[in-house]
Amino acid sequence: MFSEQRRREEQALLTHDYALETARAEGIEQGLERGLERGKVEGRVFAFLDMVRQDLLTSEVASQQLWMTLAEFEALL
Repeated sequence: MFSEQRRREEQALLTHDYALETARAEGIEQGLERGLERGKVEGRVFAFLDMVRQDLLTSEVASQQLWMTLAEFEALL
């Protein structure tokens, strides 16, 4: 009986550890996805900022392309 109880406790611990590791892995994956998406957005913003600074594009056009108000875009400049 003692060994059966011990086996159940160990199994419960293993199940708990597996659940934690699975949740951790899913959290890391979601974080990476969010980070990649944020990087894409920031890269796009920086590209438009650079084009405006080089006088290749107006602030008005850049802000429209980024779905921002002109004031929001100019605050980034």
